[in-house]
Amino acid sequence: MKKLIASLAVVGSVLIATPAFAYEVQSGDTLSGIANNNNVSINDIMEANSDIKDKNLIFVGQQLDLPGTESNEAQIKGEIQTDEDTSSSPSESESSSQDTTGTTMNVEATAYTAFCEGCTGVTYTGIDLRENPDQKVIAVDPDIIPLGSTVYVEGYGEAIAGDIGGAINGNKIDVFIPDQDQAMEFGRQNVQIEVYE
Repeated sequence: MKKLIASLAVVGSVLIATPAFAYEVQSGDTLSGIANNNNVSINDIMEANSDIKDKNLIFVGQQLDLPGTESNEAQIKGEIQTDEDTSSSPSESESSSQDTTGTTMNVEATAYTAFCEGCTGVTYTGIDLRENPDQKVIAVDPDIIPLGSTVYVEGYGEAIAGDIGGAINGNKIDVFIPDQDQAMEFGRQNVQIEVYE
C-alpha cells in the first residue's frame, strides 16, 4: 500500500520537498527487502523514519516513509513504464541478479515458540514475538549467519536472523512458529537456506 506524501530535504542551505511514499509493513517483510523492492537504501529509509532505531525491528502494520526514487518520481508524473520499457540489457540483468544472490548452505532446522512456559517472547535482538506473532524470525549461530541478515529458509520463507540459542551452534537454525503444537510437529529437518546480508 503506497500513498504519496511530502518529504523535506535540505540541500546546501535550501530546503526542498522531495516525493516520498508511505509503505505498510506486511508479514514477512524485512527492511532490506522493502529497500530492495523500492530501489532505496536501508539508510535512506531509516533517515526518513526517525522512529526506527534498529534496522531489524520493524513491525507488521507499521507505516514507513519511503524516499522517492527516479522510478517512483516517474510514476508520479504519469510516466508509468510498460513491460517493453522496462526490459534491460543483459549487463543490467546480470548485475541485478548478482546483487540478490546470497550464500546457500544446508542446515539442521528445529522450531521454537514464544508461547511456552518460561519463554519471554523477546528475541536477542529485541523483537517481541508475542506482539508480532506473524514475524518470521530464526535463531542462528552468529558466527555462521550474521544477526540481522535476511535468510530464505526452504519450507518456511524469508526470515530475519534475529535470535540466538544455547543449542544453536554451527549449521543449525531454530525457526519461530507461534503455535506450540505446530512447532513440535516441525521436529528436526535438514533444509537449504540462502543468506543475504
